[in-house]
Amino acid sequence: MADNQREMERREKRARKDRRHKRVIWILIAVVVLVLIIMKVCEININSVKDHFTDAEGKFTLTDGVTQDNFPYNIDSSQNVSLVNINNQLGILTPSSFTVLNSKDAVSEYVFEHGYSNPVLETAGIYSLVYDQGAKAYRLDTAGGAVYEEDTPNSILCADVSKNGTVAIASTSKEKLCDITVYSKSLKKEFEISTSAGYIIDIELSDNGKNVAAAVVSGENGNLKTSVYVYSLSQGADDVKPVALPQGSVLDISYYGSNILVIGDSYAGIIKKGEKYEDIYAKDKISTRCITYTPSGDLVLVYNSYNNSTDNVISYIKQNGKIKNEIKVSGNIKCVSAGSSLVSVLTNSEIITFNISGGEEKGRASTDDSAKSICSLGSEVFIHKQSLIDRSEAELN
Repeated sequence: MADNQREMERREKRARKDRRHKRVIWILIAVVVLVLIIMKVCEININSVKDHFTDAEGKFTLTDGVTQDNFPYNIDSSQNVSLVNINNQLGILTPSSFTVLNSKDAVSEYVFEHGYSNPVLETAGIYSLVYDQGAKAYRLDTAGGAVYEEDTPNSILCADVSKNGTVAIASTSKEKLCDITVYSKSLKKEFEISTSAGYIIDIELSDNGKNVAAAVVSGENGNLKTSVYVYSLSQGADDVKPVALPQGSVLDISYYGSNILVIGDSYAGIIKKGEKYEDIYAKDKISTRCITYTPSGDLVLVYNSYNNSTDNVISYIKQNGKIKNEIKVSGNIKCVSAGSSLVSVLTNSEIITFNISGGEEKGRASTDDSAKSICSLGSEVFIHKQSLIDRSEAELN
């Protein structure tokens, strides 16, 4: 009798389990049917949903490939914000802080408050250099932490960092007009010179940190002239001859290998091997709107033929100074940013993305006049507007 009772209890347990399993299965089927109906009504692509639940190998997963998107990301200022690519993450400099932001989920990887009155940001590889222009403080960081923070003896005019962490600082001088000092990432002094040739308006280290170029403004016969001085850290400052530039304001100088690209407000050129200036665009042939560089260091220059023109050209210039491609685009271009194969421009109303080599348009995304700048990371574009960093919604073809 007891055996029969136990057998009946076992059968009842199995029956209850079977009913529970069937109920779960029917609930799942109902949920799937409901989701399919909603997706059909809303015209949602089932492949895009499937992608959220598959890993890189196409296997089902509930964790891999599912990213919590926290964009838009709030920042502590709406003005004087720099948005840059640092080691394939977003670097954000505001008047009070610097943040390294994970571009996939908008989670801050590293943050510090600098307390500088006039902060300026330079980056190279994994390194970021933030300095207080007109004051004495500066600091070197990687994408994940601080390296050091120091003060200079005199006020900083401009500074730069190379991919190996070498830092070059141009400052005012007690004895002459300007000082140039170069430090290794361990703060060892690698190079030092004082000059009365003029005032340094820009300084640039080569990628390997072995050479430093300085753009110097001086007066001659009542006119301002700009020259570039190129120093080898190992050979010192002896017999360094200035390379004269066309008249006009220098916007940027940038090393590419042994060459130095020079961008002015009305010209662009190249100093080959630190010795001779050659025109890319002769003086007064262009009016420079904005510039950027690809991850490999190629120059992307946006110009038009005269001030306030809305007929613009995006010029893709290689390391040897040769123009690889020109793309015509209309609109008031406020900012340009480039990846290795794509270039994007920000206008008053939209972001337009092109293939950088072929010039084909790849996509557009609407925005408004509150958008101030953009930053490209791979095929994605991030936008600074008001006190937010957001991701562009453009679908590339």
